[in-house]
Order: sequence, then structure tokens, then C-alpha cells
Amino acid sequence: MKFRRSILLFIVGVILVAYFTKPSKDRFMETVRQTAGNGQPPVIEYQDKFLYAAVTATYVDISNPIRENNRVVAPARKETYIGVFGRYWKQNQ
Repeated sequence: MKFRRSILLFIVGVILVAYFTKPSKDRFMETVRQTAGNGQPPVIEYQDKFLYAAVTATYVDISNPIRENNRVVAPARKETYIGVFGRYWKQNQ
């Protein structure tokens, strides 16, 4: 019985730590600003979940347009991040 109680308390503790250390959108903007350098800042889609934050960053490269179907378009790439325990981790896609 003590083993179950200690496992339950451990799980509750991890959930509480995840809830109180969930990083904010401002923290993500600081992280992006440090990694992006002088380039164009990305378009951010921030979703605040209960225990974590989900962020999608879309980077548009306007300095190198490409021609596609008789139109000039700017190439873009998306990156997704999960924010939990005070940090943001990039998801592999």
C-alpha cells in the first residue's frame, strides 16, 4: 500500500511541477530572438494548454523569393515546440 501511495504522490508532484513551471509566450520570444539573430522574426502561434504550452513558429525567407507557377513566392518552414518544466523543446517532424 505504501508503494502505491508513494507512486501516486510522485505523479501528483510531477503534475504540480509541470503546471507551475510552464513557460510563457514571452519566454519563447526571448528564445527565438537569441537563436534567430538578425533575420526576420517568425510568425508565432501560441497555445496555452493545462500542463504545457504548444508553439508553432513559421519562418518566412523574404530575402530569397522563388518563382512558382508564374508567381513570386517566399519560401517558409514551420517548427513546432513543446514548453514544459521551464523550457521549450523542438519536436522532430
